[in-house]
Amino acid sequence: MEDSIWKYFKGDRIIWVIIAWLSVVSMLVIYSSTGNLASQYHTGSALGFMLRQAFFFLIGLLVIIGIHNVPYKWFAKLYMIFFIVAVVLLAYTLLFGPEINHAKRWIQIPFTSIRFQPSEFAKIAIVVYLARELARYQNEKITLRIYLRKLLAPLFLIIILIIPEDLSTSVLIGFAGMVLMFIGRVPLRYLISTGSIAVGLLALMLMFGKMYPEYSPRRIRIMVARLEAFSAGESGDDKIKDAHSYQSERAKMAVANGGLFGKGPGNSVQRNFLPHPYSDFVYAIIVEEYGLAGGLVVLLAYLVLLYRAGVIVRYSKRVFPALLVVGLTTVLVVQAIINMGVSVGVFPVTGQTLPLVSMGGTSVVFSCLAFGMILSVSMYAKELKEKELANENNN
Repeated sequence: MEDSIWKYFKGDRIIWVIIAWLSVVSMLVIYSSTGNLASQYHTGSALGFMLRQAFFFLIGLLVIIGIHNVPYKWFAKLYMIFFIVAVVLLAYTLLFGPEINHAKRWIQIPFTSIRFQPSEFAKIAIVVYLARELARYQNEKITLRIYLRKLLAPLFLIIILIIPEDLSTSVLIGFAGMVLMFIGRVPLRYLISTGSIAVGLLALMLMFGKMYPEYSPRRIRIMVARLEAFSAGESGDDKIKDAHSYQSERAKMAVANGGLFGKGPGNSVQRNFLPHPYSDFVYAIIVEEYGLAGGLVVLLAYLVLLYRAGVIVRYSKRVFPALLVVGLTTVLVVQAIINMGVSVGVFPVTGQTLPLVSMGGTSVVFSCLAFGMILSVSMYAKELKEKELANENNN
């Protein structure tokens, strides 16, 4: 019976358990945190939002099952298609996407009410691209010319298409790219120079937004306001700073109210005050209802994912699959840490969701795509490990 079930769920079983666990957490917290949203849109109850999330999890499960049965070599063959599609979608979004909450991050599918964020796909596409290019140059020296043309320029293109509307996602992608290139043996002096220039340009952009707000785009002003509200610990007079300080303070209150074991499922108070308790601040609601213990268990799930990725890399004998797992896991885990850090006041408000937990179809489906790729590589690594053990037993 067990074998008949697991034949559909191949690869690393612990990662499958993590996926199932985070899905259950998501269902519970979304049902608890969407009461106000249901009232606002006159949908009757939060059950509708939970069922909607369950529907996207079903789609995500089908994505994982389908993708993890695809040999990882196909991802390497399609790497340029991944990259080109990501660039086209991002450019279209920047030029023609609908403006929602003062940002163009979505594409509306024609004749439907369905929207999706191309930046979620871009995270995966750039990891596949960089993993493939880095694998290609492992047997030769990566010169400055190769670094600039083959690695940095594509990464910069993706970032430049995202940064006008979503700074935090562009920083996340840049960080993941730097991690991949460091592991992929790009000379450290190239990475240090690039990082220094990137930090300098970002600082100049924020300084310009601070000194000349009337000439700065709204997104720059919001970035500046978030950083000021975070560093000052209070809002001041600016309305934007007031909004972001309010979110941060309410999230901290939720965490403080949770104590060790929480107020219990469905008993969150701050869900009625936080603007996005089901997405950006979902971790604050988890801690308020399930306490520090519940919050640590969720954090542990992502840390175990990071550990299992290391195990997969250890048994991968080829460069591309190893780098692919490193890159995808870095994106998922760092994004999770940012979301949790915002909720507990460690980071300024960013708008990053908690992978597989926050409400949202785009986030769920593309997170599942990443998990499917990781599991595809884990199947390959598992086969190598079994062969090694068989050879040791024969000897």
